[in-house]
Amino acid sequence: MSRTSILGAAYELGEHETGHREAPGFAAKLDRYEMIDDAAIWGWGRFYRSGRGRAELAVASARRTLARAGRTGGDIDAVLLCATEFEPDVDSHARYSREVLGELGIERAFVAGMTLGRCNTLLSAVHVADRLVASGSYHDVLVVAGDLITDEDRRFQQFALFSDAAASAVVTASPGELAIVASSSAMDVAGLEAAGRFSGRLGRETADAITRASGVAPGEVSVVLSPNVFRPLVRMSEGQSGFRPHQLYLDNIADRGHCFSADPLVNLVDLRESGRTRPGDHVLLTSSVPGSCVRVLTEVLDFHCDDRGVHHA
Repeated sequence: MSRTSILGAAYELGEHETGHREAPGFAAKLDRYEMIDDAAIWGWGRFYRSGRGRAELAVASARRTLARAGRTGGDIDAVLLCATEFEPDVDSHARYSREVLGELGIERAFVAGMTLGRCNTLLSAVHVADRLVASGSYHDVLVVAGDLITDEDRRFQQFALFSDAAASAVVTASPGELAIVASSSAMDVAGLEAAGRFSGRLGRETADAITRASGVAPGEVSVVLSPNVFRPLVRMSEGQSGFRPHQLYLDNIADRGHCFSADPLVNLVDLRESGRTRPGDHVLLTSSVPGSCVRVLTEVLDFHCDDRGVHHA
């Protein structure tokens, strides 16, 4: 199978930036969760609310992706529409697909929805898109996720402070910003409903699988882009997998909040725009939920694209 790459990663946040203390029920939940009131420990900061719908967020992000990738809707031959939770009726599914695809000018493409992975959903879709492209079935696969809180009482939870957001990228057979080097996933079916528990065994299993497939050991990874859940959880989870604190990108826990499954791409965009990656760096995109872990190892290429679709090698 041929090598694939990620191109034009982008995201869209909710338009209302809000301080963590304004999350509904914040003080009461500190008591309920027995959490000390110390933002530096947990990574509390800002979150983003939106008055727009899921489709609007997804379209805004995907438009930016297409521009950065130098693509039009007509160039896309497959689309994976992702959400941690879609509306339950099929009419809503059809409406959502029409709104997103129509706004992007995508008229002829294989389209599939991805969900059930909770906050692993978008990274799982990147893994699937990689296999679709590497097999030669498709050339440019648009992956886009959009999610938002519909019950404000669930904005602040014991493990994260949620933001309404969308993220997207093109997985392509053409040269891109990051080559996909290896990917792995693992599941413990019995642990899927173990709320609040992240399996160190699954994390280690997927990290070891990445090393076997790529020859890149955990200590050789330049940076780990994980979900923006609370800092102690990230440090504990990734520490059990062999990664050290200096490898973890934790800035966006406070700056962006937990953007559902979009976090790895949100963090990738901000990391790249900060100028903290160099060609040859290995960047690990990872996501874990109770009972499941997904990882995608990438290598930064000597390649850049901007919002005008101008490519620089």
